[in-house]
Amino acid sequence: MLSFFKKINTDIKGIIYICLASLFFSLMSTFVKLCSSNLTLIEIIFIRSLIASIILLPIIFTFKIKIKTSLYSEHLFRSIIGVSAMFLNFYAVSKLPLANYTIISFTKVFFIIPLAFLFLKEKIKTISFFYISLGFMGIIIMLGYEEGEKELFPYYACAILATLLIACIKIFIKNISKKENNAKIQFYFSLNSTLLLIIPYMFTFSIPLLKDFFFIFLLSIFGLLAQYFTIEGLKNSEAVKVMPFDYSRIIFGCIIGLSFFNEKISLGMVFGSLIIIFAGIKLIRIKTYNLNQ
Repeated sequence: MLSFFKKINTDIKGIIYICLASLFFSLMSTFVKLCSSNLTLIEIIFIRSLIASIILLPIIFTFKIKIKTSLYSEHLFRSIIGVSAMFLNFYAVSKLPLANYTIISFTKVFFIIPLAFLFLKEKIKTISFFYISLGFMGIIIMLGYEEGEKELFPYYACAILATLLIACIKIFIKNISKKENNAKIQFYFSLNSTLLLIIPYMFTFSIPLLKDFFFIFLLSIFGLLAQYFTIEGLKNSEAVKVMPFDYSRIIFGCIIGLSFFNEKISLGMVFGSLIIIFAGIKLIRIKTYNLNQ
């Protein structure tokens, strides 16, 4: 089986890795949704961060990655923004239909490109701003097409704000990743998140049911696997070829939402998501082309 996989074209490998990453991201969101009925967000995020730190520590030592850093303040700042984004994200996914939440999470590209233009001084084609506007139009259609969607507006707002913070993190990581190993960045994020939340966790502490602890363990594993396969996918092929397949997460979100949470798909969600997907893929292609020039 492994020998057969080695013979596969690298672009096909990249697509498989990205689809696996999309599946694991969807499963992570699923278990956040399942945990949120019995545990507070502080408990979920603290235990998740603690488990991730414990998992990453032996990896750090196995590959002899130096833990010492001269950029601790940068790591801490990234962790504060990251924990804030996680709170908003987990709150949104606990309240929104899984497919709708997933679609909103893809709007980060509409924030990343203007932020890269403003803070990294990257060149952007004028047509990019048209597709960014088109993407936000898709969000408006999702929010306002049907009456029932308006009741979910506060949760959509949390998801969009979380997406903006994640876009800021992506820009920030692009700078520190020039000096720090990816595993070290992930480790310091998990460690700092644990330390930031340890006192709030003590005030909300409750012994989680074995089932809930198992769910948090799974969402931690799925989160790490999703990040691993995303990196592997981008290593094996160009982003322009594989990242459009990241939108398979929407399919996984729809299947899980319909099968396990009895969620319904509205016309606004369908029309809005098609516009967001179209604008997002166009921006990926334009952005990747510019980076390769």
